[in-house]
Amino acid sequence: MRKAVWALFLSLALAQTGPYPRFCAQCHGDKGQGVRPYPGFAALLKDRLWETPEGRRYLIQVVLYGRKTETLLMPGFAQLKDEEVAQALNQVLALLGAKATPFAPEEVAKERARPLSPEEVRRPSPPR
Repeated sequence: MRKAVWALFLSLALAQTGPYPRFCAQCHGDKGQGVRPYPGFAALLKDRLWETPEGRRYLIQVVLYGRKTETLLMPGFAQLKDEEVAQALNQVLALLGAKATPFAPEEVAKERARPLSPEEVRRPSPPR
């Protein structure tokens, strides 16, 4: 638990300098509010996808490989290191004020081993 609290605190402290402001904020906003036509993270807060293994895999896959919908294409950021992807996702959790287990580079490495196209990234059902 102490490790999780420390990781979340570190993500908050680095929120201005980590990967989120460099790679994500341009489209998703500096506070995750979204910048038209790109969505904010309100749906993530509602769906709490970080609470299930499937949801965590999905969030990692979106960052690594992107996601294509009928109206938008989010690019993937597979060029980022596993640590940077985990940090970006932890920064999103911090922006949302989510109490969650921080993402670990090891989780990212597992998903990186299964490359997908943006069309193959599928959103799971939210936890009940």
